[in-house]
Amino acid sequence: MNAPGLSKYRLGLHTRLSLGVAALVLAATFAIATYALQLVKSSMQASIAAEQLARVSGISDAIDQKLGSRRILLQTFAESVQAQAFPDAEPLQAFLEKHASLRQAFDNVAFLDSDGNLVANLTRSLTNGSVNVKDRDYFQQTVATKTGLVSQPYRNRLNGLAQVAITQPVLDAAGQVKFVISGAINLKDRNILGALGDLKFGKNGYLFITTSGGVMVDHPDMARILSVVKPQGGNPEILRAMAGFEGTGEGIDEAGVPSLYAFDRTEQTNWIVGAMYPRAEAFARIEAIEHNAWLGALVLALSAGLLAFVVVRRRLMPLAELHGHMHSAREMPAGAQAPQPAARYARDEIGDLARTFDELMAQRHVSELSLAHSEAQVRTIADSIPAMVSHVDASLRYTFVNERIRALHHHAPLVGRLMPEVRGADFAVVEPYFQRALAGETVILEKTGDPALGIGERTFQAHYIPDVDADGQVRGVFAMTFDITDEVNIRKAVAEQEKRLRDVTDSIPAVVGYFDRNQNCLFGNVRTRQMAAVGAGLGDKPIEGSTLREVLGEAIYEQHRPYLPVMLSGKKVRFPVRAPVHGKQGYFQVNLIPDTNARGEVVGFYLMSFNITALKEAELRQAESELRLRTITDNLPALITYIDRDEKITFANATSREWLGLDPMQLLGRHLQDVAGRDVYLSRRPMLARALAGERVEFEARTQRKGFERITQVIYVPDVRADGLTHGIFSLALDITALKLVEHKLIELARMDTLTGLPNRLAFNEHLPDAVLRVRLTGNAMALMFLDIDHFKTINDTFGHAVGDAVLVEYARRLLGSVRGTDKVARLAGDEFVLVLENLGTPRAAATVAEKIVERIGCTPFVVEGQTIAVTTSIGVTFHWAADAAATAEELLARADAALYNAKAAGRNRFEFFMSAGVPKDPLLLGGALAGPATPEEE
Repeated sequence: MNAPGLSKYRLGLHTRLSLGVAALVLAATFAIATYALQLVKSSMQASIAAEQLARVSGISDAIDQKLGSRRILLQTFAESVQAQAFPDAEPLQAFLEKHASLRQAFDNVAFLDSDGNLVANLTRSLTNGSVNVKDRDYFQQTVATKTGLVSQPYRNRLNGLAQVAITQPVLDAAGQVKFVISGAINLKDRNILGALGDLKFGKNGYLFITTSGGVMVDHPDMARILSVVKPQGGNPEILRAMAGFEGTGEGIDEAGVPSLYAFDRTEQTNWIVGAMYPRAEAFARIEAIEHNAWLGALVLALSAGLLAFVVVRRRLMPLAELHGHMHSAREMPAGAQAPQPAARYARDEIGDLARTFDELMAQRHVSELSLAHSEAQVRTIADSIPAMVSHVDASLRYTFVNERIRALHHHAPLVGRLMPEVRGADFAVVEPYFQRALAGETVILEKTGDPALGIGERTFQAHYIPDVDADGQVRGVFAMTFDITDEVNIRKAVAEQEKRLRDVTDSIPAVVGYFDRNQNCLFGNVRTRQMAAVGAGLGDKPIEGSTLREVLGEAIYEQHRPYLPVMLSGKKVRFPVRAPVHGKQGYFQVNLIPDTNARGEVVGFYLMSFNITALKEAELRQAESELRLRTITDNLPALITYIDRDEKITFANATSREWLGLDPMQLLGRHLQDVAGRDVYLSRRPMLARALAGERVEFEARTQRKGFERITQVIYVPDVRADGLTHGIFSLALDITALKLVEHKLIELARMDTLTGLPNRLAFNEHLPDAVLRVRLTGNAMALMFLDIDHFKTINDTFGHAVGDAVLVEYARRLLGSVRGTDKVARLAGDEFVLVLENLGTPRAAATVAEKIVERIGCTPFVVEGQTIAVTTSIGVTFHWAADAAATAEELLARADAALYNAKAAGRNRFEFFMSAGVPKDPLLLGGALAGPATPEEE
């Protein structure tokens, strides 16, 4: 029961029941109404969106129909103009005025010539020839495509009106655009939508049209026509439609009003037709219904609660009378006469409860009298005990407290009060233990004191002892609480010291233990306990008190025993031990450290054992890996070395014996300069520096050992490790000597004529520019001769190609015999040969060589393949002075070619010099004539 002082603030049972009924009815009504309204709202929203989209789609179709009909009208008109075949623009004005009905479809219809000039129009305010629209996109596209179109919105330059234009070309007989008919529609007159433009969605909703590029075509706010929707900061829903969206959605317009949007696109112009419907207007009716439904639910709930209150109050009136009777009995002083029962109790459950209460009150009165005598004796004993003693009954109401508890509570009355009321927040701590005691269990609890009583820093040990009667029923709990603060502080200090020691040793990655002189274990860390439990078979048995043999196991102990006497003599001992780890062989390093007293006597020893299995296995793996690496690298046809940051060799494969004549072990630790030589080292030092900086370096090098020159391809690979630093260089040298010889041979073959053995065109093209450059640098002159065999085609046709090839070979032999070894002879193709003479003084020297060649070729017939053939040659010569620095190799070859044709024109079997027009001939040039530019003759 609650205290009397609180009863006036407590809601009665009938009130609580009434409120519960009202709340239940209200919750059920609200839930049903909310669910139903949500279904209606969702359905209405879908219906509004569908209707809005249907209207927009209808308007989009209407715009397509209006623009389509106007395009057909303009196309029909253009066909009639084209059928008239007007020779010029003169009669167009009169012809146009005969079709005044066009004003019903357009604000103005105009004829434009192919240059964009206005030549006729329906609006008399415009003067023909006063307007030119050649720069308008719609005009340019119509002329270019020869088809009509609907233009993008634009502003008229004369009247400033926002317009769109529908165009149609008029073609002439040749199919070219002669005129362009333009029908203009003013956007502000809203004749695109007509009556549809006045369509509204609710009171403030509206319809608008924009191009796919964001130019506003139609809007209720005329000022916004031709304005552009900004990509940044514009209406998100319109931007979404510009990106291709068609359908319905929700968003916020420029004024911040939540709205429903619908979008569709026209087929004729790809314009976006949109509609905005304020959300508040769309759902105004459903929100009004929703408010009325909630108000009705509230009225219904209040009515149900009021009705329940009246009914319950009448039914609970006897219970209220019983409550008053019980309250009077509780306030009765101890030993006083029990209150008289009510005159009459109803024959129902409440009446039975009242009669039972009266009987209990009578029994209580008897018990109080019997206990009053013994209480004085018990109190004297309890007040003398150095503990807080109390007793609570099964309902946790205090029936006894000694003097120490009364003093703690400042002698406030405690007997008869409930423990939760007296102990406050501290009761939650001890409640579970009291419940265990009430269940018949003796409970001992250590806890801190209640800060509210000023003993929060103290520690207490409480004993909760069940109060069991003769029938074995628990009637209450005796509580005895002792102050053990000093004892706890001592235990904490010892425990903290032991914990620190345990934490330190448990954190060490080793087996740590302490044993006395008789090898009895006094302490072991967690790894020691694990080893003893698993390896030695101790299981859950504590290792403290076990012997060293029992902790280690017999096999491991035998490995320790030889070292124990040395340790007991006072010396530290370290030795290796093998033991199984996770089913495989493990390796450990054991340290035995003697513990001596002040007199130097060994009273015990410390055992520390470290697992070095991973280190051992790593050493074995490293040795095996190095052996594999050595085997692989020793069998590779390459010189492989490792160079550290000090440029010393720390690894070399067996190839060093063949290439360097040194055993790999002789190279280890030596500086690269000592092994390769100073010259080689200095040449490679820049590459070494780049590699040590982290760059992969490749280069070719030549080495010579024991008279053998070797060409190698050297690769320096930096050894960059996880720390990001370069710790050294892997050097790989590959022997490419044979490859280089093949490469050189291929280069030679690519520049040689396989028939004559002379250099070919490629070799000549590489040589001639260098010769011209040498003339410029040295100041010496040079001559270039262009030669071919006279009537070589006849020789081929008469004797066959085999004989022709033999003639070319003999010709090349005689040509080489006519020149110096330093002169360059080459075969360009067929019977065409060239000759480069360098370091000449005068043209006469070149003429002498030409005479010699002509004489040597023609003096003796060629005898080839059993055939005797008279062969002559013609030569074109150009002489190049150092002063003629502007002449290029290509120009010199062209000059020699021109001189060759002049020699052929002069009768063949001769040579001719090329000289620029106006240069006098030199009579000293024998055997030939000076030739100027001439038209070459075909053979």
